[in-house]
Amino acid sequence: MRPVVGRLHAQGLDAPRFDSAGQVVRHLGCVQSQLHDMALWAIARRTDGLTHADLQHAFARGDFLRTHVLRPTWHFVDAADIHGWLALTAPRIRRLMAPIDQGLGLTDARLDRCTEVIVASLADGATRTRADLGADLAAAGLEHSGLALAHVLMHAEIDAVVANGPLDGKQHTYRLLGPGPVAPPRDDLLALAARRYARGHGPFRDKDLAWWTSLTLTDSRRAIELADLSPVDVDGTPHWRLEPPVDAEVPHVMLLPNFDEYVSYARAPDDYAAFAGAAQDVMRGTGLLMVDGLLAGTWTRKQSARAVDVVVRASGSVSSTTRRAVEAETALFGRFLGREARVTVVS
Repeated sequence: MRPVVGRLHAQGLDAPRFDSAGQVVRHLGCVQSQLHDMALWAIARRTDGLTHADLQHAFARGDFLRTHVLRPTWHFVDAADIHGWLALTAPRIRRLMAPIDQGLGLTDARLDRCTEVIVASLADGATRTRADLGADLAAAGLEHSGLALAHVLMHAEIDAVVANGPLDGKQHTYRLLGPGPVAPPRDDLLALAARRYARGHGPFRDKDLAWWTSLTLTDSRRAIELADLSPVDVDGTPHWRLEPPVDAEVPHVMLLPNFDEYVSYARAPDDYAAFAGAAQDVMRGTGLLMVDGLLAGTWTRKQSARAVDVVVRASGSVSSTTRRAVEAETALFGRFLGREARVTVVS
């Protein structure tokens, strides 16, 4: 397997070209973000020198939001896009969540009552943590905890009622979303989703768009047709593009978050061809070591008040050139955190 031509440039990974977090999030469409700090690194890696502190301030201002909108898992999304994405994806996500909801006793009527309590708790611009909202629900006779509480809040997000607000210490808060515009027809939403995904991710397969959005493969293929995308052959496999792919120089080494949009594709075995491990093991780590655009190991970090220690575990031998490139990437990560960076490479 080789890197698909056009993906690195489309994703802004060949060279930083974005000035703000909002630009990155809008360009990519959505940015997977269940690991908040590492998702901020995914954004910073595509900008010219924005730091963790810069991005935390931007997030607190609401320059971009965090909510359940795809698959469903946490994603950063632009405030101007959130209602459109949810109008497209929410019906499918509700169906995916329904079996678990039933097992938890979360009927539509109960979820509606919970949402009413949440709206009242967040009135007048208030922000509340998950624990705060759980206490408010319990006080109203709607006690939930664990997975049940998570699903209650996810439904409020999917209904475009709430999204994450500023952090309260290390805890995410929730705040009300304002009303959105009237959603366009579904075919228009499908076409827009395909164009946005192609613009921010480069050439893709029909199953990639289906996996990313959690739409059906039938819907993905209809979206591609409606978007009037152009076909491109990649090693005998049909892909689709919005613009002619840019064959950019591939950085020798990248330290990416484990859920970076660069790997936001259906999990085919070839996607891990250069890695001596299972895909599920990769996703349990902090990050992905990419060498010449291919997955070549993982990395973790441990930070203190003054320093960050990075351990890179390569799946094969590491040349002196690769080691120097790893050191340069680690230094970049250290500047992002505002800490001295130290690296250990294990092969």
